[in-house]
Amino acid sequence: MSILSHPSEDTPPPTPTRPPSSHGPSGKLPIELLSEIFLLCVEERMDEWNTIRIPLLLSKICSRWRSAAISNPILWSRLSIQLSGAASKSMTAIVDTWLTRSGKCPLTIYVFWEEPPFSDNHIVLEKLMAHSERWKTMFFYLPYRAFKSFSSVRNRLPMLTELSLGTDDDVVLPSPSVFNPSHFDMFEIAPRLRSLECVNFSPTILNFPWSQLEDIPLLSGNITDCLDILGRGKRLSKLSVIFVQGGPLTSPAQFPHVSHQHLTCFTIMTPPWNEVIDLSALFPRLTLPQLETLTICNLNSTFGDKFTQFLSRLHTLKTLHLRKTALPDDQLVEGLKHLSSLTSLIVLSSSPTHHDYPAENEPTVTRYLLEALTRNFFSENTMDGMLLPRLRRLELTVGSSAARETEAFIDMVQSRLRDDEEEGLARLEHVRVRPCVDLGDEFLVRLIELRDFGLDVEVESMGNVSANVC
Repeated sequence: MSILSHPSEDTPPPTPTRPPSSHGPSGKLPIELLSEIFLLCVEERMDEWNTIRIPLLLSKICSRWRSAAISNPILWSRLSIQLSGAASKSMTAIVDTWLTRSGKCPLTIYVFWEEPPFSDNHIVLEKLMAHSERWKTMFFYLPYRAFKSFSSVRNRLPMLTELSLGTDDDVVLPSPSVFNPSHFDMFEIAPRLRSLECVNFSPTILNFPWSQLEDIPLLSGNITDCLDILGRGKRLSKLSVIFVQGGPLTSPAQFPHVSHQHLTCFTIMTPPWNEVIDLSALFPRLTLPQLETLTICNLNSTFGDKFTQFLSRLHTLKTLHLRKTALPDDQLVEGLKHLSSLTSLIVLSSSPTHHDYPAENEPTVTRYLLEALTRNFFSENTMDGMLLPRLRRLELTVGSSAARETEAFIDMVQSRLRDDEEEGLARLEHVRVRPCVDLGDEFLVRLIELRDFGLDVEVESMGNVSANVC
């Protein structure tokens, strides 16, 4: 008789096998863990789906899920809403629910009021302003007449870090006879405010804590606005301006010159519907001794010698990004002679099919630029006249004329694949090519062969899909 058929009294009876549980020993995820998982269900995008629909859906699956969702105030601390002239009960109820369930959490709220009828106030705005002590990241796109209703938040913004204000209205400063200072100082006291964005109007219309601001994206400006903001925001590190107007300055004597000691990133753009704005009056009025990144996009107006002189004052510049500009190759080369600190150069010219630049007259990226970037172009001496001795990353558009210069392009890249620390020469580490035309097999093969030298090479396809060939 088998011993297995008569287990001893000391042998415990076999335990029935069960499929392994995915819910842990208790058979259920703890409410706290389930609540944290819910946060992974929403993306960072500020839209109705991620800030309203998903939280509501999670709270309707079952009583346990509802308890887990409601117990997580972070899930309800973000809200993106569209207002109408007549406040609906459903929208008011949503705002009330979110403000209650978010507890004491800092709030991130986007509010859009773009459809009439408009008025000086809105019940939803009033409810939000009652919780202004919890505002952290706020975006308001409203009729300008509604901005004055924000007077109640003055000195009640202890957590506000990022603020964006926008309007469809044409905004101008009021005449002195109707000027009311209290209508313009609601955001003046916000001890943590660091980022300010204004859409379709100048921030100089309102009072802000300029001395503490670090980042200002201005989505509609001119030369006067740009210089005024730099003059006020002494501690700005980033400024980007979409110029809808240029010069001449309305009051040249008021801003003869701005020397900003903290700005490290400066972006200049124009809107697609007006890329020929004249900004030549801006460059001679700026000195930015700490600037590290300069980006210029969609500026198809004349640069002139003043731009070269501006570059000559950028002794700390590390990244120069030129995209769809009318800067001629010879002016760019003259400017690059002054940028010995540059480590990254991006020059993306207009496509040869662009109506302003026919294929036989492509701007910027030409044989002249390629030869200028080739080491020892200016002098037989290793360092004398060397262009961009510290360059490590290069991104260029290759149009029809540059595509015909295979040898010049490859020679330029190869000349930068050696370094000499004693002489202060850096080695080119990354090259990205954006073709506007078919490069041909020979060009591509020569580029691929550069991987043997340890160079990281990217070629972007004509369909804007990058192919890494290193």
